[in-house]
Amino acid sequence: MEYLSAKEAAEKWGITNRMVNYLCANQRVNGAMKKGNMWLIPQSAAKPSDRRRKAVVEGDLSDLAPRPEAGRETTRSAMSPNNAELFLEIFRHFPFPMHICAPDGTMLLANHAYLEFAKVRDPQKLFGKHNIRHNSRLKAWGIHDFMEQAFQGELARADDIKVPYQEIVVRLGDARNLVLDSLYQDLLSFPICDPQGELAFVVFIMVTTRRYSAREEITIGKEYIDLHWKEDFDLDELAGLVHFNKYHYTRMFKQHTGITPYQYYQERKLNKLKEKLCDQNLPLTQAFAECGLDYNGNFAKLFKKKVGMSPAQYRRFMTEE
Repeated sequence: MEYLSAKEAAEKWGITNRMVNYLCANQRVNGAMKKGNMWLIPQSAAKPSDRRRKAVVEGDLSDLAPRPEAGRETTRSAMSPNNAELFLEIFRHFPFPMHICAPDGTMLLANHAYLEFAKVRDPQKLFGKHNIRHNSRLKAWGIHDFMEQAFQGELARADDIKVPYQEIVVRLGDARNLVLDSLYQDLLSFPICDPQGELAFVVFIMVTTRRYSAREEITIGKEYIDLHWKEDFDLDELAGLVHFNKYHYTRMFKQHTGITPYQYYQERKLNKLKEKLCDQNLPLTQAFAECGLDYNGNFAKLFKKKVGMSPAQYRRFMTEE
């Protein structure tokens, strides 16, 4: 039997290499076998169904209402037509930005949090007219594969994505608004299928993990530290990013945040170390090493001073049942 590599199958089926690997790992490609770190796909294997439905009526979420199982009676309250209305009410007031798309990528609904986030004044100009899959910037934003997985009808997640906030506002909302905030979000999508198991809707949820609303120079400094927290602190390089003298930049940073850049760096290190210490599979020395620290160095003393207990005591406190 002749086989294709994942790359060759991706070209043949018109999807990404990553998606082929995902489909193989989830046993959705008949006859696929793994050899080392590579998947071998039979040349005759058909592209797996993407579980999409051809057409969805704009804004019609009636399929979300539960249906009785065969041979079973249900109470009137369980089958009430208001079930779909209840879902929509919960959806509208969900505290995080959410939107619902048809299988082809057309946006059908968005909740209040999303409309506020994108600064959308007239939702009717958005619903049924904006297709998120047709955005040519998905690769540049680092979410192309996430979108492909979502519209294959799978649970998908992308962590800590820098949001192109200004572009979103210009494209969807009031273009006159100038957005200075810098946002990072975790993205989650999940499918809603009809009774036949076909994809009916794709729901997207966005949770902001970091938000910077200070002066641009402060935002740049915070973002740089957040990305390079594992490395040694370099004030000269940090100040050079915004073309400031390091002493002047330290004063300005503290004026706007209440702490110096180095103290901000230490706090990031401290929080990351706390996360690692909660992993009981990591020895203490390795937990420190994962954060670019030496267990026998001064940071263990700083940890005890800041937290009020040693790293070992903190681990016992956080992991004891």
